Amino acid sequence: MFNGLYTSHDLIYTFEELGFSIDGVPFFQLGEPRTRPYIVFNMVSSVDGKATTHAGELTGLGSRPDRKLMQRLRSQVDGVLVGGGTLRVDPFIPTIPQELAEERSLHFPDHPQPLGIVVSNRGNLPAEHQFWAAGRDLRVVFLGGSALESVERQLSQKAIVVQLLNDTSYSANGEAASGEVDLGEMLHILFTRFGVRRLLVEGGPSLNYAFISQGWCDELFLTLSPRLVGGVENSSVIAGAGYGMGTGDLPKLKLRSLYHHEDELFLRYQIQSPA
Repeated sequence: MFNGLYTSHDLIYTFEELGFSIDGVPFFQLGEPRTRPYIVFNMVSSVDGKATTHAGELTGLGSRPDRKLMQRLRSQVDGVLVGGGTLRVDPFIPTIPQELAEERSLHFPDHPQPLGIVVSNRGNLPAEHQFWAAGRDLRVVFLGGSALESVERQLSQKAIVVQLLNDTSYSANGEAASGEVDLGEMLHILFTRFGVRRLLVEGGPSLNYAFISQGWCDELFLTLSPRLVGGVENSSVIAGAGYGMGTGDLPKLKLRSLYHHEDELFLRYQIQSPA
């Protein structure tokens, strides 16, 4: 379990070591059986649990080994998902670098790049972001019912757009609200329509919470940066309203592996959700 010292700057996990399931995970939505992708989360935080250092930025937390881990995880999945808030503040471009292209081609021969996926209730996404440069066929946007028709038309020029009205008891901030994206239906569509068997979620904190609080979660990769941040305005890796999941049974994490490079820790957990 404890893998010890990590000495290479370019390789932490191999494809075989990761071994993400491609069979899909069954779940129920309004009493109906559905299937979702195998979901893994990748986050970095300071030792005091902060995922940002200033105004939503990660400056000072991520290191070269952490960025290499992020690229490797992206190379091992069918799709990479973020929330609209993350896209607005982060240079999110889930493109596989050339040095990982050959390995990916062995396992994803028909998909040299993963789908880049964004979920946004109203679709207020940056029009000039480099995220769109990969082309429409490699980008998917899920919108809530409150998104304007004009917004959907504009985004349809950049990505495949799917609009979903939330009529169930969960949403992108962990609470029910009209006009928000039906996340359960989104996961089912990703699996059945887009062929996403392995999904990597890279935040933000409220999206992480929405999935994990519903039990739609399988693994967490957490890089623990040897930094202290403080500050009540800085977010954590998962954020729900009020006391979050603290009012009931809490998800349990089972440590699968632990690497360290210098003073930085790379943890891999299996999420055992009570939901």
